[in-house]
Amino acid sequence: MKRKLIAGVVGVAVGASALVAAPAQATSTGCSSPTLTVTAVSSGCVVTAGTLVLEDGRSFVIPEVGTTVIATSTAAEGAAELEDVLVSNTDAGVAVKVGDEWRGAAAAVRQERTKLERRQLAATLAAPSRGSGGVTVQASCGSSSYKLLGFSWLGVGTVNWRYNSSGQKTSGLTAVRNGANAWGGSITACSTTVNSAAKNSYVTTTTQAPGVTSAAGCGSSSGTNVVGWGALPSGTLATTCTWYNGSGNATESDQKYATGYSWNSASSCSGSNYDLRGVATHEWGHTFGLDHVAQSTGLVMKPASSTCETAQRTLGLGDLRGIDALY
Repeated sequence: MKRKLIAGVVGVAVGASALVAAPAQATSTGCSSPTLTVTAVSSGCVVTAGTLVLEDGRSFVIPEVGTTVIATSTAAEGAAELEDVLVSNTDAGVAVKVGDEWRGAAAAVRQERTKLERRQLAATLAAPSRGSGGVTVQASCGSSSYKLLGFSWLGVGTVNWRYNSSGQKTSGLTAVRNGANAWGGSITACSTTVNSAAKNSYVTTTTQAPGVTSAAGCGSSSGTNVVGWGALPSGTLATTCTWYNGSGNATESDQKYATGYSWNSASSCSGSNYDLRGVATHEWGHTFGLDHVAQSTGLVMKPASSTCETAQRTLGLGDLRGIDALY
């Protein structure tokens, strides 16, 4: 009798869950123009192809239905920070998040905001409880702050990536690889050790360009993770575009480093050069699913970098806690 009762309760729960989870259908027809604004997609129109252009001039190729793309950028210290932009294409329409503001089709916004908040909360609650380890309060060890973008690579396992050296301002492959490797395996920082399952594997060089526009927007997904160089807006050192599915599983992440600045890839740094390994560590934090925290924390994931900031090569306490929460 108990077994039948439990089965009945489960059946009711599943049925209710299905009703709640079913996405609202867009009620209007497809958007007719290939170039769209946030106002246009707010109608709830179905978008199978097109480019979204924001008021600040950044453009985003709208991904296929069921996919989200997010752009995160690193600023040169003292320059204006570009806000994160998220574009999610759902069967309820297109949802857009610029900074902390959600816009777009109302049904899609409700759906995607709820899903994002649930994934962020689940990762945070699943994270081990770790104290500061009695560390001395320093720039990177004095803050345990971290913020999650809402996706991970656990569904894939390893981020397999390629490097395009075209236009590079310094011999960059080793620095980028070291930045990627800073987030995986056994990591000790600020008297705390974690074992991170964030994995990456450098595959080969490529002539394919990263899917990041010169205005720090995101182009089309190619299905290949590419790190490369190119033009970016003044004040922006690097931009990462990451695509993920409705379950929060990342499918592609491309990084572009600005050719408009001087860079360093040596073990030491001097002058007005930006440290590639330090900035790459930050960009790989985005690729693995970490967002910006306050500049005052001094952590790797603060939004702006200064010249020769080699301290960003090493994770701080909040960075460590963030990657531990995800992996």
